[in-house]
Amino acid sequence: MKSRSIAMSARGPAIIRNLNRFDVLHTIRLHDNQISRSELAEVTGLSQATISSIVSHLIREGALVEEGSHPLAIRGRGRPLVSLRLAPNYMHVAGVKIATHQIVVSLTDFTGHVLTSENISCEPLEFTASQLADFVAKAVRACVKKAKMEFSRVSGVGVGVPGFVDCGSGTVYWSPVFQSRNVEFGDMLSPKFDVPVFVENDANLVTLAEHWFGLAKGLKHVIVITIEHGTGSGLIINGSLFRGARGIGAEFGHTKLVFDGPLCQCGQTGCMETHTAGFAILREAQAIGFRIPSKKLDYHARLDLLRKVVERAENGEQRYRKIFQKMGQYLGLGIANLVNLINPERVVVCEGAVTCSHLYGETLRSTIREMVIAPLQDNFDLMIHHWGDEVWARGAASLVLQELDQRDTTPAEYVAPKAAKRRRRRVAGRGAASLINR
Repeated sequence: MKSRSIAMSARGPAIIRNLNRFDVLHTIRLHDNQISRSELAEVTGLSQATISSIVSHLIREGALVEEGSHPLAIRGRGRPLVSLRLAPNYMHVAGVKIATHQIVVSLTDFTGHVLTSENISCEPLEFTASQLADFVAKAVRACVKKAKMEFSRVSGVGVGVPGFVDCGSGTVYWSPVFQSRNVEFGDMLSPKFDVPVFVENDANLVTLAEHWFGLAKGLKHVIVITIEHGTGSGLIINGSLFRGARGIGAEFGHTKLVFDGPLCQCGQTGCMETHTAGFAILREAQAIGFRIPSKKLDYHARLDLLRKVVERAENGEQRYRKIFQKMGQYLGLGIANLVNLINPERVVVCEGAVTCSHLYGETLRSTIREMVIAPLQDNFDLMIHHWGDEVWARGAASLVLQELDQRDTTPAEYVAPKAAKRRRRRVAGRGAASLINR
């Protein structure tokens, strides 16, 4: 691959250095944490000299380790390839997923491996935004303590929130977990930690997790759809998470299907999720006689009702089966439109607590096949799978690590020893100079 060259006049040397550093770390992550220097140069397009400089710096920093011979060890004659790996304990990050019924907190290492996690049952809507920020901060510190680790070893915190989130400012314009709109949640959280805090749309966290560790790993163009209480999405375009000009791009669940459609929880009508999310299935079931209590229901009560609707469809009751077939049609139409727009390599549909793709999957695939333009029909694949709470944790970790990788952020425990070493050198230098001057 031809080496890249970036004009120094267009971007400062420090920015270029951080971009190159990010390219190297990201490439190692996407290659199962095992790659040689020559392969890094080939994949990233950076010169051998640049790769050598970045890798040497990262090894000195403690972020990378050399580990024996690469599996493709000896190519004919010459020196064997040395495998490079991320050092797991170089950095630790905390991840938080705020859902309508619980808060999931995790602690992960530099490779994205989950060290410990906590699932806390609660109703975030019962808190004010300020109280929720306090609750999250305490939960994060408790999770770190559970891992028998000092919080000073945590380098960043990532928080996933459903709804319309401006990741740049940390502002949540609307979310089903907040009582009010336009919540500056990032500003509320940041003073509670001495490390960077990042607030992101939760579907984007799933997308990052799929791209780093899952079914979208290493792909350049991917659509990820999440189906739970709401319907969300994330887009990987040219190998990067797409956020748009205000950081609120890829709101697939709120693309409009019909005029004057059902009311959505966002306040508008006719949104995709009013035909595909859990609350939409319950609404359709109620319309054909399924009994839903009139009192306010919590998440677990709604989940139990949703499972009963799925069970009736599985037992062959045609009226209930049609609910899921209709869901597959709407979802297929929306995905087909995205495929026609983006031309992805893969579409990943992620199901949450309730698995029902066996009821809508066939209709989904046939609708996509019918609606996607002919040249693209055989140029992507569709994969459906179920995820657990850990995917949110790994996604939040991916978010923080991605941001910190680009900032050349060295953890405090690695800065202190280097600073001490520099001081010793200065002292030694002054001592030598005094001997010479005698």
